[in-house]
Amino acid sequence: MGCVGLRGILNFIDREHLWFMKKEDIGKKGEIMAEKYLRKKGFSVLERNYKNKYGEIDIIAQSGDVLVFVEVRSSSTQNFGSPEETVDHKKMEKMKKNALALTTLWKWEGACRLDLVCVFLYKNGELKKVEHYEDITN
Repeated sequence: MGCVGLRGILNFIDREHLWFMKKEDIGKKGEIMAEKYLRKKGFSVLERNYKNKYGEIDIIAQSGDVLVFVEVRSSSTQNFGSPEETVDHKKMEKMKKNALALTTLWKWEGACRLDLVCVFLYKNGELKKVEHYEDITN
């Protein structure tokens, strides 16, 4: 087997980088689609990609008098299971801590809940479907 050379290594890195960017793009597009979906359902989107020491909240929205913390999961394939299957106990605990920290910071005294929005995309990036699970802690 011969030496790959610098060009071969750069081609390999470029392919790996493009694959990673595609996955990142799927997540970003999913969040945009989830926001549009929530707005169509009458939610007011207050924040996107809010970060604190517990992690990130994809979307913070309000539906009536309820503050809603939304986790968005996007997929263009189900090779690794459905998006909703990727939200495990550990992720749920992080989401709860995040929500509690934010409600404390905002001095929010009203109702709040955690929702999950799963965005399914075709390989070309077009929207296939959106599934919305409300109050996923119950």
